[in-house]
Amino acid sequence: MSSATFLTNEALWQTISDRVKSAKRVDAAIAYFGQGGAKLLRLRKGHRLVVDMSPATVKAGATDPREVEVLIGRGVEVFTRSNLHAKVVIADKALIAGSANVSKHSQSVLDEAAILTSDEGAVRRAREFIERLCTEPVRPEYLEECKQLYRPPRFAGAKAGVKSKGRRTVHAKLWLVNLAEATLPEAEVERYEVGEETARGLVKDNDRSRVESFHWSFKPRMADELELGDWVIQVMTWKDKSVTVHAPGQMLYTDHYVRDSVTGKERWVFHIEAPRRSGSLTWAEFRRAAKSLLDAKSLAAPRTRPVRDIATADGLLGLWTPGGRVSTR
Repeated sequence: MSSATFLTNEALWQTISDRVKSAKRVDAAIAYFGQGGAKLLRLRKGHRLVVDMSPATVKAGATDPREVEVLIGRGVEVFTRSNLHAKVVIADKALIAGSANVSKHSQSVLDEAAILTSDEGAVRRAREFIERLCTEPVRPEYLEECKQLYRPPRFAGAKAGVKSKGRRTVHAKLWLVNLAEATLPEAEVERYEVGEETARGLVKDNDRSRVESFHWSFKPRMADELELGDWVIQVMTWKDKSVTVHAPGQMLYTDHYVRDSVTGKERWVFHIEAPRRSGSLTWAEFRRAAKSLLDAKSLAAPRTRPVRDIATADGLLGLWTPGGRVSTR
């Protein structure tokens, strides 16, 4: 059975790297192969790459012939295609097609996206597409000409010799959110429930999911990073000092309103879609289960923190089943 996965940014580049590293056969058609490309896409002998290494593209700095030279030195077959705009990587029986060219700028600054699929028909057609493009091999003489033409790229807003400050923040797939049991002021209940009603309207499967909400009396730092669909694990400290770690839920809706008309202070409310039949862990149980995933500082005491590493996030989510019950694996 074929599968498809939507990838962005760090997850995309990690997937490309892992797939290329383990693949016996790689065919790629990637329009621009820029600075740092040979390190980012570690193609080797037996692999094949098509790029746009036309004089105009090289002069603009979009394809760096020195990076191409590294690949050729490894035994990669490299071809040039002047009107290429595709971004396709086929690693054995998997296809990754999306927006990303190969460069440090693409990896660290730009927001990229792609689809990973194992659909046999799509992989076959993509490979046939690349096959048709392999007509102009990059030969030594042409490579030397391009090296003379090449000029480093100038990105918008960048000054010569100054490192870009536009590096993309690594998005957190998962948040551990430290909460404390508290009662909402009665004067805010009606307004709070308006947000809950909006969130309930966003739940896709009411038989399996429900809305859970938590709030801050100020704007927390995570408010600017949380996105629709992000995973949240709530760590609740109760009044008796016991701590429970709840099954993961996904962000539905962020609400905020003025809670004090005199000072203008706000209430920030986060609504998540959580499984109806969920299970929780004690803090001690969570620490034991997560000791191979998180460092000692993270497990010393509950605290709000992002989990940006994809493998770590997946490992923590795996402590529960998709239905929300504590995993017995």
